[in-house]
Amino acid sequence: MRFAPSPLTPKRLAAFAHDIFMTAASIVIGYYIRFGTDAFTYRADEMTTLIAVVLPFAAVAYWMFGLYAGIWRFASIPDLVNIVKAVTSVTVFLVFIDFASRGAIVVPRTVVFTDWFILTALLGGPRLLYRVYRDRRLLKRGHRTGRTAIPVLIAGSGNEAEIIIRSLETNGSDLLTPVGMISTKKAHIGQRIRNVPVLGDSADLERVVQRLAQRGQSPRRLILTNEALTKEPDIETLIVQARKLGLSVERLLRPAMTGADGDGRLKLAPIHIEDLLGRSTRELDYTIIRRLIDGQRVLVTGGGGTIGSELCRQIASMSCRRLLIVENSEFALYGITKDLNRDFPGVPVEGRLCDVRDRRKITALVEQFKPDIVFHAAALKHVPIVERHIAEGILTNTIGTVNVADATRKAGAKAMVMISTDKAVQPISVMGATKRAAESYCEALDALSHAANNRANGNGNGSRETRFMSVRFGNVLGSSGSVVPLFQEQLEQGGPITVTHPDMNRYFMTIKEAVSLVLMASALGVSSRDRISIFVLDMGEPVRIVDLAERMIRLAGLEPGQDIGIEFTGVREGEKLNEELFDASEPLHATELEGILSAEPRSFVPDVLIDKFKTLQSTAKDGDEDAMQARLAALVPEYTPQRPN
Repeated sequence: MRFAPSPLTPKRLAAFAHDIFMTAASIVIGYYIRFGTDAFTYRADEMTTLIAVVLPFAAVAYWMFGLYAGIWRFASIPDLVNIVKAVTSVTVFLVFIDFASRGAIVVPRTVVFTDWFILTALLGGPRLLYRVYRDRRLLKRGHRTGRTAIPVLIAGSGNEAEIIIRSLETNGSDLLTPVGMISTKKAHIGQRIRNVPVLGDSADLERVVQRLAQRGQSPRRLILTNEALTKEPDIETLIVQARKLGLSVERLLRPAMTGADGDGRLKLAPIHIEDLLGRSTRELDYTIIRRLIDGQRVLVTGGGGTIGSELCRQIASMSCRRLLIVENSEFALYGITKDLNRDFPGVPVEGRLCDVRDRRKITALVEQFKPDIVFHAAALKHVPIVERHIAEGILTNTIGTVNVADATRKAGAKAMVMISTDKAVQPISVMGATKRAAESYCEALDALSHAANNRANGNGNGSRETRFMSVRFGNVLGSSGSVVPLFQEQLEQGGPITVTHPDMNRYFMTIKEAVSLVLMASALGVSSRDRISIFVLDMGEPVRIVDLAERMIRLAGLEPGQDIGIEFTGVREGEKLNEELFDASEPLHATELEGILSAEPRSFVPDVLIDKFKTLQSTAKDGDEDAMQARLAALVPEYTPQRPN
């Protein structure tokens, strides 16, 4: 049982009075069924006494089960479940009265039996009839507007298809009317959902459209459910064919039904390339993230970038105590702080212009803010650019990480999490090597922090230990500098689309999923007894870049090689044909969280490694780029420096 805290408005009082009246009526009807007209002559006093005893209990039961709080306009299965629970409690109370009163109140067994069915019908029936009446009224009102509803086809015949149909039925202002469905399940063909027929599968699309056109119901839109996107074996062909038939193609957003006023109107969106990459939708448990962030002071470096800004948004949504964003771009800092203050007005958000390469300033800033958790996303990520600006890459990606990590340890934070990349595995680029070196520094500090904490505990002077972790993953769709915005720009210009090599492939993940998994990995690293310093996100299967280009061309309703050409420009400096997420010397292990793996750390002596970083810092002060690259190679033995031509 649950107490419904909602206030009693006039409408709810009317519903409450209705239910009480129907309870009395159900007892009267039960007596009439059992005794006929004699019930009103010889059993009137008995009925009156029973009603007087039952109604107070029924009133409490209906209140506890929230019957009065349900909106009849949206009466559904959950409301029926609550009615059944409440009616069952009243029926049990009737039996209790019969035994507890010791004959003072006689409740005929037939009345007890019939009352359950009668009362369920009397409470549920009016709600159902009212909903049917309102739905029909809305449909008629939609027709009276004089605007013709647009016929739509629905791809899918599961739960989301039912949600779409129900929403369109009850929201006449949407001006869309479902005229049929195509299904991924042949067994559903010929069946109906809410009187909308399943007319065929994806291969029958042209025939279905022609058949509907003959009936005067020519569809103009195709709405894809998540079922169609994930289970349709050739979703691209379906989209291309739909567009050739003149249908605009949209997908149902998740959550499927939203609305500022709870009106249940559909939220549709155009199809994007990430919808076609074949990545299964992973249901994430945000409870562990909320436990990590709730009430904590969080600092994010590079908070205006693609990953950093999404980190800030998700962190702000998890009720952090304070959020400090460190960014060296004035425009990026302005943008993210403006968005967060608008979307999360209750979260204290601060922004600071600061370059992580400025050791003195970042140390002072961290010490002043005293964060509980630091997310280090500031980095130079564009491989060819970093390849030609070696000193900048080392100073930002490696020395910058050293500065942030040292400041984090000095401030006594709970954890620092560095955003890493698959390019750090067997790196051939400066960018990859700088990130691999940064990972190594975090591993070394994590080991030293753990050893120092053990010594302090042994001396009885235990203090909070700082965890240092890295989370490694591949490309994120739509990030600045990624191929998707570039391909989109080239498409808008009429092509051609440029690809470096026909065999080039990459791992891809959506920005939101990547950041959510980063936060989950961080929470796991902080709470787990196992010391994990490098997490690797499960990126699924790699995608050939040329396949991605072809999909984007088809998504635009064009044909690769005919309408838009694809040109191969050659592998750029520092690029590999195939990226890897882990090295052979660091075997992967599953964690308790789906989509997150741990890389077994390499053996090293932390103090020796730290000394090498000190040497790199000294070299960086001199500005000798060749010497800096040589020191970087000493830190990352698998990296061989290559000067650009």
